[in-house]
This record gives sequence, structure tokens and C-alpha cells, in this order.
Amino acid sequence: MTTFDHDFLKTMAAFEKAGLEHSQALVITTAIAETAHFAISRDDLARKVDIDALRMETRDGSNALRMEMKGDIHREIGTLRSELRWALGFFVVFILAMAGKLFGIV
Repeated sequence: MTTFDHDFLKTMAAFEKAGLEHSQALVITTAIAETAHFAISRDDLARKVDIDALRMETRDGSNALRMEMKGDIHREIGTLRSELRWALGFFVVFILAMAGKLFGIV
């Protein structure tokens, strides 16, 4: 594990010398001190191999999702075409019937 040794009183004094008020320097230094107390082990860090594996999984998953969505879109377009053909057929029959009624053919 990695440890972090630091003189936080020096840090606080430096903040105050730079012009921060005592309360502001105290808050900032306390936040730094609390953050620094977390111990990090090398095993907790992501390695290039881990990142590359995650990238490949993400790429494979996005490719699979893209193919699935592409298939869904093609099916929906096919359904829409079929419905439009039926609607056009009914519209043509309706127009012919109205024309026949209008001109006395029927």
C-alpha cells in the first residue's frame, strides 16, 4: 500500500501566507488531509491490459447492439412498407369507387 506523509500544518500556514483566511485554509487543508488518508494498493489500479480488455468488451457489445438495432429497423421498415401497400390499395379502390359513383359507372 502507498502511504502519504505530509506536514498539513505547513500547508495551512502556506495558504494563510498566500492570503486565505484561517477558516478557508483550515477547510482546504482538512479536505486534503482526509483525501490523503485513503490507502491505495497497486492491485486497485487499472492496468493497460484491464483497460484494453474493457475497451474490447465495450466494442463487442456496441457492435452486437448495432447489429440488433439494424435488424429491428429493417423489420420495422418491412412492416411499414407492407402497411403502406395495403393503405395504397384501399385508397386506389376507394378512389375508383368514388369515380365510378361520380360518373355513374357503378
